[in-house]
Amino acid sequence: MTDPFIKKLINNRLINVKDYIINHYVELELDEVATMLLLHIYNLSEQGIQFLSINSLKEKMSIDFVRCADLVLKLVNLNLLAFDIVVDNNGKTKEKFTLEPLYQKIVKDLMQENNKIIQVNHENEASELANLIESEFGRTLSAFEIQMITSWIESNFDIQLIKLALKEAILSRAYNLKYVDRILLTWKQNNIKSVEQALEYTKTFKRYEAPKNNVVNKNEEVYVSWMK
Repeated sequence: MTDPFIKKLINNRLINVKDYIINHYVELELDEVATMLLLHIYNLSEQGIQFLSINSLKEKMSIDFVRCADLVLKLVNLNLLAFDIVVDNNGKTKEKFTLEPLYQKIVKDLMQENNKIIQVNHENEASELANLIESEFGRTLSAFEIQMITSWIESNFDIQLIKLALKEAILSRAYNLKYVDRILLTWKQNNIKSVEQALEYTKTFKRYEAPKNNVVNKNEEVYVSWMK
């Protein structure tokens, strides 16, 4: 039986199976004839037909019975089509076809494609953020600092929240990412997920403490009172 979640996606037309087959038939290792046959089988499935008839299929194609049967077997071997053994009311055994293997492949491919897009977006966001921080700090970031920025992105910290934490660090004249990380950790521990929440949270605390003798080293951490 087709996975209920996948079936729901397909039934609600959230996944266009026909478009996927047409646009990816080369990756599916199909030629144009096999692709057309698979589309016909999908149409039968959409019509609620559960049993394949090679004779009926070949009438929809410009191929003979043997060629049609060979292509159906090819679809099975490529894990795009499968058959389940069922027993009807008369006790006769029949082979019910299912396109679940195809649906599983489509969902897997779409998820992989989505993950690639997310990865590229993360890389772009990390690069943009690194450039901003280098500009604000007036120095090149280390590989460890780049990794720290990447970890913020992958932990789904809001970009604007990271920028606000950076602003807090600069106001405290603490030009290092450990300080920014400490701010983000504090916010996370207090379930702060937006800029508005962070601003409201900091209102109840002294923003930062002036360093003694008004001398600050750029690599020295100056701790905001609400972080202690």
